[in-house]
Amino acid sequence: MTEDGPKTVSLEEMTARMVRFKDLTPRPKLGAGVLPPEVIEFMTADNNYSYMAPPAEHQSRIQKYAAMIGGDAGDGISVSLVMCSPGRGPALHAHLKTVEAFFCLSGRFAIEWGDRGENSVVLEPWDFIHVPTGVVRTFHNVGDEDGAVLVIIQGDKNDFDDVVRPPYVGEQLTERFGPEAAAKLDQLGAQLYSATPG
Repeated sequence: MTEDGPKTVSLEEMTARMVRFKDLTPRPKLGAGVLPPEVIEFMTADNNYSYMAPPAEHQSRIQKYAAMIGGDAGDGISVSLVMCSPGRGPALHAHLKTVEAFFCLSGRFAIEWGDRGENSVVLEPWDFIHVPTGVVRTFHNVGDEDGAVLVIIQGDKNDFDDVVRPPYVGEQLTERFGPEAAAKLDQLGAQLYSATPG
């Protein structure tokens, strides 16, 4: 699929982009076995977990110990804290040129993808996942209490206005709020892409 339309990924492809906190081990402490323990304690955090780092010609410690290499979509980044009550989250959407990553801080969040959100994984606290460009996705709180997720978007700084919504969102809007809702959304610049993108 080209940059101007959504693409589909399998459960296996999406879970390969996921890091479970329970599977991580902390990065080795700089100077371990060389420096006295009190120096290491002064110089380092208790535990440092590297979830993801971009590929680079010269590998840093962060990249060397990262659970996955990826997410390098360009030169801009945004970091947002999103808080949701149970059952809440945004409508399905796709970022056509930027990579969106989710880091669960508290609660439980379903990450759903596909034109109708037919695929899903659930993030527990401190789990992480990044979604490739062009994939229709959403997230919502599937826990019993308010939850928080850190949302990181990376890409070219000129491509951050790259969000489109699948036709299914138009169907949901029409069913719940009447046909004028999708038209108003379109007037606001929140695009609904056609069933045959491109």
